[in-house]
Amino acid sequence: MRLNDSPAQPFDHGEVEKFLDTSGRELLRRMFQGYLDHRAATEPDWESLEGHDHIIRHHRRQGTQRHLATLFGEVIVSRRSYGAPGVESRFALDAQLNLPPDQYSDGLRRRLAGDVSLMSFDEATHHLDQTTGGHIPKRQSEQVAVKVAQDFEAFYDTRRADEPEASEDLLILTTDAKGIVMRQEDLREATRRAAQRATSEGGCWAECGGKGKSKAHGAGGLDLHRGALYPPFGVGDEPRRRGLAPA
Repeated sequence: MRLNDSPAQPFDHGEVEKFLDTSGRELLRRMFQGYLDHRAATEPDWESLEGHDHIIRHHRRQGTQRHLATLFGEVIVSRRSYGAPGVESRFALDAQLNLPPDQYSDGLRRRLAGDVSLMSFDEATHHLDQTTGGHIPKRQSEQVAVKVAQDFEAFYDTRRADEPEASEDLLILTTDAKGIVMRQEDLREATRRAAQRATSEGGCWAECGGKGKSKAHGAGGLDLHRGALYPPFGVGDEPRRRGLAPA
């Protein structure tokens, strides 16, 4: 269907936008496919090919294919293979196009790597399906993420600072001290008074990280011995949290 066809005439702007989003990817996929077809048609016909293993391959086969998943959808790469008895074939066009060993393009890998740094793999694969024409299953997404990160250490090794930076800018580190037990004399006035009241009432300000009272005094708080939250119970009360018995 095209936008000037009759079924598209009553479209509102949202339907047009959705149509162009999906159909536009197909247009880009076809352009990508056309480029690959052109490269296949104009690929030089070498008499032999020497691989990185230094084995010269004389057997040639025209029209071998492989699939490539891209941001726009799946395309097919046709190229000539070079082989020899007892060794794997090699493909000159694969090297010229810098194709990955698996079927996922660089653009798809880059998009996935950005997504998995912000969300779970389930969410990342779903987001990839919603925003691109490509698809990477969850297990393959995990494998791709590992491959993308394999040069992490080497990347930062090339960016080490050999000498102190000549700068007057200040490097400032801030923390909120959340969950850190503090000395009471260093607390803000209101917090210090609350700590003193909790201590005078028999609470466990220091032991409980500045929160609640101890179990020994019968109030709901943190059970330091079992490491679980518990509510206060009276005689004959039913447990208010699943899996906990009355005190």
